[in-house]
Amino acid sequence: MKVELSIDEVLVMADAILDGIGEAGLSRKDSATLRRWRNDRVTATAPEMKLLTEKVNSELQHAHDSSLKTGIIKPDWA
Repeated sequence: MKVELSIDEVLVMADAILDGIGEAGLSRKDSATLRRWRNDRVTATAPEMKLLTEKVNSELQHAHDSSLKTGIIKPDWA
């Protein structure tokens, strides 16, 4: 099985995480820095998002492959 997220899906995940960070009670300076970074770098056309999408997909595949190996090695009763 192969799961592959698109840039838009990873962007939605990043937005959800950054929304939580923004609500964490940061100082005004930190909030402004986060907001500027988010506006400049966290866009669907940014090269950083392409790289993040590749890394997320790679980690998802690795986690899936590891779960398959673990399921084969460990019996249900262990």
